[in-house]
Amino acid sequence: ALKQQTAEKLPQSPLRFRPDSEAVIQNRHAVNGVIVEDIDSCMIKFAKCCTPVPGDPIVGFITKGFGVSIHRADCPNAVAGMENPQEKDRWIKVSWDPDSLNTYKTSLDLIAKDRPGLAMDITTVMASSKINILGMNVNVLPDGYAKMNLVVEVRAQSEVTTIMNKLNQVRGVYQVSRVSG
Repeated sequence: ALKQQTAEKLPQSPLRFRPDSEAVIQNRHAVNGVIVEDIDSCMIKFAKCCTPVPGDPIVGFITKGFGVSIHRADCPNAVAGMENPQEKDRWIKVSWDPDSLNTYKTSLDLIAKDRPGLAMDITTVMASSKINILGMNVNVLPDGYAKMNLVVEVRAQSEVTTIMNKLNQVRGVYQVSRVSG
């Protein structure tokens, strides 16, 4: 829908380019580290349900009045939305800007056996990996386990994988996962 509206407003040029031609690729502009196919510049927001970071396969959803919302391709909300006939045409192709140096927020859920020093061990792993913690929420469950949610700042999916592997090595940690949907 947005593509059609944009195309109707632009003057028709006798020159035609293939969408993947070098001239078109060079003229695409990234916004917040994301290139939106067929749209030169628009508002971008990152979906809070799946917190995508560079390296994750992504898709874009044309919102009503808020630009394009970027989701991980495996996000349950994106999968359901693309299957919904009423929303199917609002999903568009997007990609990461390979030259972006931006940082991105993502969320990790962690389940561990509660013990004194657990939070310190988690934050020590993050600090030694030079990963900034933007938020941390800890709930101790009645069964003696702790559920933690960490909001962290990373540059790429590879950093997320590395930090998840390191967190899984902390004594008492049973599960580390990315938040999705």
